[in-house]
Amino acid sequence: MATAAIYARKSKATEKGESIENQISRCKSLCELRDWDYIIYQDYDISGKTLDRPGFAQMMQDAEKGKFNSIVCYKLDRISRSVNDFSSLINELDNMGVSFISVKDNFDLSSPLGKAMMYMSSVFAQLERETIAERVRDNMIDRAKMGKWNGGPVPYGFDVIKETTNTNGRNKKASKLIIKNDEAEIVKQFYEWYLEFEGSIRNNVTRANSFEYSYKTKNNSTWAHNQMSRMLQNSLYCIADKTAYEYFKNHTNIQIVNSKKEFDGTYGLMFYNRRKAHKSTSRQRSKEEWILVIGEHPGIIPGEMYKKVQMKLKSNKNHAPRTGKSEKSPLVGLVRCGRCGSAMSVFSSKKSSTKEKGYFNYFRCLTREQKSKVLCDNNNVRTDVLENIIIDYIKEICNDKKFITDILESTNDELETKRVPLIAKRNKTQAAIDSLESEIQNLVNALGKGTLPEIIIQKRYRDLEKQKKDYNKQLFEIENELDSNYTETCNMDVFIKSIEEFRDTYEYLDFNDKKKLLRSIVKKVKVDKEKVTLTLYFSPQNKKDHALCLRMHKDSC
Repeated sequence: MATAAIYARKSKATEKGESIENQISRCKSLCELRDWDYIIYQDYDISGKTLDRPGFAQMMQDAEKGKFNSIVCYKLDRISRSVNDFSSLINELDNMGVSFISVKDNFDLSSPLGKAMMYMSSVFAQLERETIAERVRDNMIDRAKMGKWNGGPVPYGFDVIKETTNTNGRNKKASKLIIKNDEAEIVKQFYEWYLEFEGSIRNNVTRANSFEYSYKTKNNSTWAHNQMSRMLQNSLYCIADKTAYEYFKNHTNIQIVNSKKEFDGTYGLMFYNRRKAHKSTSRQRSKEEWILVIGEHPGIIPGEMYKKVQMKLKSNKNHAPRTGKSEKSPLVGLVRCGRCGSAMSVFSSKKSSTKEKGYFNYFRCLTREQKSKVLCDNNNVRTDVLENIIIDYIKEICNDKKFITDILESTNDELETKRVPLIAKRNKTQAAIDSLESEIQNLVNALGKGTLPEIIIQKRYRDLEKQKKDYNKQLFEIENELDSNYTETCNMDVFIKSIEEFRDTYEYLDFNDKKKLLRSIVKKVKVDKEKVTLTLYFSPQNKKDHALCLRMHKDSC
């Protein structure tokens, strides 16, 4: 007897649209009419714009295992509202020998006309989804044009209150921004600092994080460059006065909704329509599509000050990048600060005031560079000096055969000791997932038979899916650790060959090959003042790290 997969989906838990039960009931009727067995798969509260759904994913896994011959759904848009996704799905099902049936649309995919009608229906399903999304977006923009706050993270300098309004006899709650006085004063200070002669985003961040001020963000963390940059550009802080109007009118291509007369200095400004959806994230629109409106919140920064900051930001942005800044080191990504634990990145600095003498590249702690010298007092280190010290040390140990033999024996023992418990943990986690999947399937069967109330099944289903998701995450992390660190023991011949290759050829390699080779040997490098701690992938247990010194002619610090 043939077996079918019944798939049902509902976007939101509302009374609108066909319920999960009705969808399943009609699909079951078709299966019973054709004398088919069936397996039920379903998803609650999940949109059809993506195929990333637990019930659907399980169905496709079972399809690959050959558990059924056909997929039956009530309506095509229950499967997908994306033309591309649906087209790819049909091709995938064809390759697996699984047919597709839509009860309401009544498609016959064995004929060219049936396939054409199916694809046309998927086009209209996608159109419907995009139309709904467009209506939501238009509604957000309409609210924006009225100066309404559309939600999101509360900007520094503001708080949010809830206000209830009565529209056409219906009470609606809306969020409104209000000034948070202590933070607003700090915002003003940031703008003033930036306009000073030595003012810059970097200097602002350094001062904000210094012991003298110790300002914290909304999340009670230290300030970073990107946060400071966004604050200095955010129109939300700008008071809607005449200077602000003239600036946006004459120096930007942004659409200004309000008239010049309305820029009377009473309220602040807001940007809207700045970003557009892109895959699972978003991208910034061109500034011609941005919308500038006067909001319902008070501004903090006068238009004149806001204008000066924007002009200085633009001027600094247009400065040519420093010569030599693009030069890197093959150790990039491996070096971390031994004082605070932050990454160390490459920066350039002139050898002297004479341009002809060129530039040196240095590893600098990002916390010290981007936030404050007070937070980290580590030294900068020249990239060529650090690289030479590490290369010389690796070449030296390459000549020690006993050291290499100890490395391999110790590493193989360590790998096996750590790998066995991880494999046991992986098997235990997989067993828990299998048990959850079995219970989920029992729930689905109970729903089909009507032996339990739907609301109880839905609640338990969500709990089980959450547990399954957590276990799958654990399983992914375990397998990733096994694949990354404990795949197999080390082969002596391969290792010796790698060492000899390093010793004999390193200086003749190009930049990318040096980088690859170093990454295959060096796990991490920590710089703490004059001391360098080198961790290699292959080291005896009793000599995990190797201490080197940056000072010339010194073996240790």
